[in-house]
Parts: sequence; C-alpha cells; structure tokens
Amino acid sequence: MIKYFISSKYMYFPRLVLVAVKFVALSFSVLAYAQNTLVVDQDGSGSITDCNAGVPAFSSIQAAVDAATAGDTLFICPGTYDEQITVTTDNLTIRGAGTGLTVLRPSHVLQNTVRPGTTFSVAPIVLIDNASGVTIANLTVDGSLADSGANLIPTCGGFPFYTGIYYRISSGIIDAAHITNIKSATACTFAILAQTDQSGADGAASVILQNSLVDQYGLGGINCIGQHTTCTVTGNTIRGNGPVSDTLQAGIIVRAEAQGDISGNVITDHFFLGARGAPESAAGIFLFFAKPDSNPHVQQDNIFVNNQLNVQRLGTSAAFD
Repeated sequence: MIKYFISSKYMYFPRLVLVAVKFVALSFSVLAYAQNTLVVDQDGSGSITDCNAGVPAFSSIQAAVDAATAGDTLFICPGTYDEQITVTTDNLTIRGAGTGLTVLRPSHVLQNTVRPGTTFSVAPIVLIDNASGVTIANLTVDGSLADSGANLIPTCGGFPFYTGIYYRISSGIIDAAHITNIKSATACTFAILAQTDQSGADGAASVILQNSLVDQYGLGGINCIGQHTTCTVTGNTIRGNGPVSDTLQAGIIVRAEAQGDISGNVITDHFFLGARGAPESAAGIFLFFAKPDSNPHVQQDNIFVNNQLNVQRLGTSAAFD
C-alpha cells in the first residue's frame, strides 16, 4: 500500500510541476510583451524612474527602436538627440520626459523615402513607415539645425518634402508634443504629414494629433493627403508665421479625398501679405478636394485668431460654418 502511494505521488508530482512551469512561463511572456520599456539616455545609463541611475540603457533612440518589438515603450530621458528616426514596428510608443526636456534635433536629415505611388522624395525627421499604432508623446521635434532656410512659396509639385513627423501608410497618435522649425528654402515643408497612395493599394493612414503645439513651419502645420487617409486633429495650438510675404501657409490641410475630423483647436497667424483674392490667401484650415462630408461645422468647432481666411474650401462640398 505504501509502495503504491509513493509511486502515485511521483507519477502525479512531475505533471503538477510541468503545468506550473508552463503557467509561469506563459505569464512572464505576456507580462514582458505588455510592459517592456526600453530606456534611452545619452550617457547610456538610466532607468524609467531615474535617468541618473547606473543601469544600462540605450544611448540613441534609433538603437532602441531597432531593438524594440511590437507593444514596447521607449522612454527617452531629458536631452537633445541628434538623430533621424525610422520606425517600422507596430504598436510602438516613443515617449519623452516632456516638451522642451526631450528634444529631437538632428543636424542632418536625409531624403530616405518617397511619397506613396510617386518617385518624389521625402526627408522626415521621424518616419513611421507601414506601421500601425505608433505613438509619439511628450517630446519636441525641432528641425532648426537640419534646414531652417527661407521658406519656399508654392507651387510644390515635384519638389521634395521636408517634414517633422511622417506617417507613411501608417497609423498612430501624436500626443502632448511640440513640432517646430520645419522650414526650408529647397523643399515643401510640413510639420506633420500623413499620406497614402491615392489608389489605396498599399493601405491606409490614420493619425490622431492631440494636446500638442505646432509652430514655426513652412507651408503647412498638418497635411493629410490621400483617399485612404484620416486625420483627427483635436485640442491643439497651431500657430503660423503671419503676417509674412515669403510663405503662403495653411495650418491644417486636408486634400485629395482625405478625411479630417478637426475640432477644439486654436488656429492662429496665417496671413500672406500681397495676396490677390482668396486663391492667394493664407488659411487656418484648407480643405482641398477633401471628403465631401469633412467638417461641415469646422469654423464653429475651432477658435481662429489673426488668419487671413479661417477656412478655405476648394472642390469640397458647401459648408454650414
């Protein structure tokens, strides 16, 4: 009888241990996926709670991006980072210590991609390329060192683009950020660009911009292009350079059948000196062949100050502003 009890015990116990080990391993795997945070600090050491801690960390943002997997968060300690970033990982969060504290300010920005469906080049400080759910928050993107020359009056046509953040056939959120000093004498400049191929063959783009400051840009603050592009712009301050004679600006541009949801923003200082009528006037919001139902009450839903035109519609259905 005793022999049978011992035998049964040792037959049962390994199974129990095996199940427990599997459960712990699975739990650890899920936890690591959901809560994996990579720390970036210029000196190569720091933790989530203390950037002065002697814990090994990444010394560059791009190195951390390259090491990250889907669902990870990058925490970037205070400092000025001379980098141009490319993100191709889904569900990645890039979070700074706050605007003015974590500053991405590259000294050079290369033309490293093209507009979908074209051969026209784009030089983005931050490129999100064919990735979904990418969040950028609590930091400043500053283009002043890379190219801060006099602005280029349109037309843009086949000119290259220079942009702060480029969601190229991608989706995500920009939250509590400052995008500034995106200017050029040789390129069409937009602080934020979201774009798809007009045919939609390569996929869609969907970007939420919220609680952010966009200023000191060239042609546009936010430019949403393409039939399969949706931009939700809410709770931001979008500040042009006007009155000026060197740039025909628009704070928010929704064009080429893109869809925009624009509300709760303060949109100011878009004014082009020497304009001859509406086609040559700067605008707070420019809806250019946007989806027919784009923002029927956009003028009521935002605050406009010192704009030559608050809202300009071209090829877009009649408004009820």
